[in-house]
Amino acid sequence: MAADQHQRIRRAFMGAALGGAVTFLLASCSGYYPVEVNTVDQLTGVWSDWTGATVEFKDDGTFTAKGLDKEDVVWGCSGFADRQHGTWSPSGTYGEVTFDGVDCEDMKLAFYGSPSSFVACFTRDETEGGCTHEFSREEG
Repeated sequence: MAADQHQRIRRAFMGAALGGAVTFLLASCSGYYPVEVNTVDQLTGVWSDWTGATVEFKDDGTFTAKGLDKEDVVWGCSGFADRQHGTWSPSGTYGEVTFDGVDCEDMKLAFYGSPSSFVACFTRDETEGGCTHEFSREEG
């Protein structure tokens, strides 16, 4: 009888521990939800990634970037200059983006996180969210 009771207690403890682990995993992955970006003021400003590449989105629909010529910052495109220019427009969870003088068709801006704190990344893979570098807005 005592062994049976011990097994029930052990199963209840393991179930609680597993449930906690699942909750932790779900919470830690919550930052990758698509975010709707539909207004220019949500994006204007300077954004940077971990390599030091920066993109300044301007309210006239243009941008100036520095460091996109580094390996894999914008995956699948070639011909970036040290200082790159282009145009952009927000349109939901994926914005339109074009690069002046660069062979880079069908590139999008993807937005992930929460409406108050999100990241932007250049991607061609809209179904998987294939981003190599996430850009976040610089404060100040």
